[in-house]
Amino acid sequence: MNNSKQWLKKAKQLCDELGPEDGIDPRILARALDTKTKSHKSQQLCKEAKHTLSLVLAGELSDPTLQNLGVVDVTTNDDGQFLFVSVSHIDTGIVPDENQTLNKLQAIQGYLRSAIAQSVKRKRVPALKFQLVRPPNEVNSDAYSKNN
Repeated sequence: MNNSKQWLKKAKQLCDELGPEDGIDPRILARALDTKTKSHKSQQLCKEAKHTLSLVLAGELSDPTLQNLGVVDVTTNDDGQFLFVSVSHIDTGIVPDENQTLNKLQAIQGYLRSAIAQSVKRKRVPALKFQLVRPPNEVNSDAYSKNN
């Protein structure tokens, strides 16, 4: 009898039913559970980055175009290489050019990353990718006007 058949015989004697995790090294199972912790850590980073970016855009910049921006959401990709920042204009009456706004955000990306690094006490912060979205209240009012 080879080793795998002997192991199955012993395993059947030790438990009532064989489960999908039986025979798997516990270290491998622990690594699979560790990905949940990474997800929690990335959510924590996104929350802190959103808070920091909101404060920096509102108060530390002298450009009125950037001061008119609010952070809607911050997400990360699976490997944590990028932070995707969704921003929208606070004052919908004054809407500057989208490309100009995104270019200004890209120009100060290093400053924003250093502010995030200081607030989360990290040496390395993922690169920022910006997306300009419509304000939530403007989207809801458009949907309401279309339905009526």
